[in-house]
Amino acid sequence: MKKRNKDSQNGKALVIASALGIAAVVVSVIAAYNSTMKRLVPTGISSGESSWVYSNSSSDVPVQNNVSGVPIESSKPSSTKKPTSSEPAEEVNKPIVAVEIGNVLPVTGEVSHPFSNGELVKSETLGVWKTHDGCDILCDLGTDVKSMSEGTVKEIKDDPLWGVYVIVEQSNGLEVHYCGLAKELNVKAGQQVNQGEIIGKTGETNQSEVLQQPHLHLGVKRGGEWVDPMSVIDTST
Repeated sequence: MKKRNKDSQNGKALVIASALGIAAVVVSVIAAYNSTMKRLVPTGISSGESSWVYSNSSSDVPVQNNVSGVPIESSKPSSTKKPTSSEPAEEVNKPIVAVEIGNVLPVTGEVSHPFSNGELVKSETLGVWKTHDGCDILCDLGTDVKSMSEGTVKEIKDDPLWGVYVIVEQSNGLEVHYCGLAKELNVKAGQQVNQGEIIGKTGETNQSEVLQQPHLHLGVKRGGEWVDPMSVIDTST
């Protein structure tokens, strides 16, 4: 009988302890809820609707971070402005091109022997196969030879094979060789020449091509390399 009373008392105590534990949990939840609700503050009102944000401040002053009409500062860096279609984009590494338009023929005549572009051709005078690094323009002996463009007389030579020739370094980047001239010249080294200015006259000094018809041997270099003279001359003029 005593054992049953003891078990009954233990059961009641367990029930009471459980009820107290549940009550403590409920009180904690209510306290946490009330604390949270105190920290929720309105952040903006639009069309009768409010939005709320959780504040870490212990103050009850509302923090309005989304007031209508006031922009929010962004931590992202502003993007670089891209040019519009009306704003020309800056050209980068634009290549420099030699101005070749407007080079005139130094003499008027037919090209008898064109530029060989590195190919071997047989020389009528020397009887050997060699490259022809210029073009031969037919003209009478004593024909005035004109400067293709403005520039400076870089050098004057009297070569055993090519005869008397004048090298003009043009302001457009080309280096022009006028070969087989008569010894009486109209220019000297270092002289500035204009386009169409007479350099000298054709002669018989070009021994490497002496068996050909009278002509001017014209050579043109661009960037140190031989190029076809006729490709840089405006033949329409």
